[in-house]
Amino acid sequence: LPTLVLAARICPPGVEAVLFATLMSIFNASSTIGTEVGALLTKYLGVTDSNFDNLGLLTIICNVSSLWPLLLIGLLDEAGLGEYSESDDDDATATTASETG
Repeated sequence: LPTLVLAARICPPGVEAVLFATLMSIFNASSTIGTEVGALLTKYLGVTDSNFDNLGLLTIICNVSSLWPLLLIGLLDEAGLGEYSESDDDDATATTASETG
């Protein structure tokens, strides 16, 4: 959810749906790629149902690789760094409710 909130703040008005669809496509693709890379690493390291010799190394590689996106956090636009509070959501909900009836 925080990723979608950040994306909503930095996207231009009128393209929110396209941005959401693009983000969901990227999330789904990255999930599939992550699963395949994990399977390839498991095969490469020789971890099987009866051989756990490199399981510790596989676990370390998988956990460290999940931290890589933190290296890119400085590339985010400052639009996502502003204060965000629950009242922002409440204001938006109240505005939408008053517009619909």
